[in-house]
Amino acid sequence: MWQNPKALVTTKPGKGQKCINEILNRILIKDIDARVVEYVQNVILIYSNLDPLVIYGLLFASPPSCAEKVYPFQSIINATNEKEIVVNVMNFMKNRVKDIKTFYVRCYSRGISVDCREIEMGVGIGLKGLINVDFKDPEVILHVNVLKEFAGISLLRKNQEKFRTTLLDKI
Repeated sequence: MWQNPKALVTTKPGKGQKCINEILNRILIKDIDARVVEYVQNVILIYSNLDPLVIYGLLFASPPSCAEKVYPFQSIINATNEKEIVVNVMNFMKNRVKDIKTFYVRCYSRGISVDCREIEMGVGIGLKGLINVDFKDPEVILHVNVLKEFAGISLLRKNQEKFRTTLLDKI
């Protein structure tokens, strides 16, 4: 059985409960034991035996009407302390630097008070010399979702987490 969530979905304001049913309808096709819970208002966690990228694909194949963004967790850090998160994120990235030239760090605090700026700057400075930080046109964006018990790491291309892109995103 699973214990760590495989993905995080943000919803439109006040649509959390409706979104749980829509997400379950897509995931239960492949995993009848999946569980979806509203962690805090407008933030949903998906627990499943499926790979996070399979969950991502299922949701994007038929996007829930109430969902805004999805973050498949490629790594879970069992810490909420800024320094521990920075060290663990740097270790995660060091295994992937050979494939990536530029990146940007984006931190989100979900139901806990953390200094996201410290995390973003700590990772950027810690990886200096290995990979370049590019704010305007990064190859990938490293999303760090910090929750009360853990931090979830997602490495995605620009706007890949969004269910609906605008015309400006495509230019």
